[in-house]
Amino acid sequence: MQDSLTLLQRLAARFSSPDPVIVTPYRGFANAERLFLKGRVLEKQDVFDGENESKLGNFLDSLRRIDTDEVGGAKLCLNLAGTEYHAETDKEGFFTIEAALPTIPAAAGQHWLDAHIHLYHLPSGYELPTGATPAELLLPSANASFGVISDIDDTVLQTHVTSILKLKMLYDTLLKDSHQRLPMEGIPDPLRALERGNDGLRQNPVFYVSDSPWNLYDLLADFLHHHELPKGPILLRDYGAHLLRRKKSENDIHKLVAFRQIMGMYPSLPFVMLGDTASKDADYYLRMAEEFSGRILAIYIRQTRDTGNARRIAKLIEEQTHVEAVVIKESAEIWEHANKRGLVKMG
Repeated sequence: MQDSLTLLQRLAARFSSPDPVIVTPYRGFANAERLFLKGRVLEKQDVFDGENESKLGNFLDSLRRIDTDEVGGAKLCLNLAGTEYHAETDKEGFFTIEAALPTIPAAAGQHWLDAHIHLYHLPSGYELPTGATPAELLLPSANASFGVISDIDDTVLQTHVTSILKLKMLYDTLLKDSHQRLPMEGIPDPLRALERGNDGLRQNPVFYVSDSPWNLYDLLADFLHHHELPKGPILLRDYGAHLLRRKKSENDIHKLVAFRQIMGMYPSLPFVMLGDTASKDADYYLRMAEEFSGRILAIYIRQTRDTGNARRIAKLIEEQTHVEAVVIKESAEIWEHANKRGLVKMG
């Protein structure tokens, strides 16, 4: 009896052992005075990192990304150039650090600032991980002549959001990993050209803003890296309970909030914006052109399919006169137009 009881206690202890916890910092950004960094604390999900030959494996990874176990009430510290910033996660596991940037030593004045995060408190039932988690913040180079803000779905990444019943979109999202997903035809070259600017020597910052959930962050970051697309902060959407409210304010429109935050962080920097006709990118970009007069150099909207929304957007762009905005069908048109505007160097 005693032996049986001991065995049961051991089994119970095994299954009630503290859950492993990870910190997932998303790429942050900063100017000479302030920084912004967002991230999340979750129970470890064991999502496969890299190329997976198995569709079943990809499907299981997709389910793990969706079914996250958030850790609220976790306390952490960000260390950047010897300055510490403290934060606590909310009930969905998110943390945000927005604070004054320390004086960065000249030797560390690089394009990307390296930082580290360590957890120092977790709710009961969890075990503190050892070591620190690296984090990165984009500090645009002094030689940047403009910034780039780009949508991801059907602008950079083939998503097929306008496919019939969204079947292609579901297939790619659930059964393909970041190495198997494809960029939109021809988009890498003009996007890299915009990053390098009109003399090919610029370090123009590139920001990616999407309505995809934060759960897909690792997949999207790996996709950009694998296809050698410009490295930049990725601002995704929190699919929290606030989206269930019947009356939504502008603060619930993720892309508008993100655009204003980016452009507010760099008030002297003009921007080029890329989007598509599958969503309201054109509406939002034209609105930014009105709010930030003279700071939008060009807007490129890819026509995904000949839909009612695509025709509406084409008419909207045709009727506006306050900014350079064009509907494109092929990525090469971005390069050609940007070259005529003196934004990129051909060849």
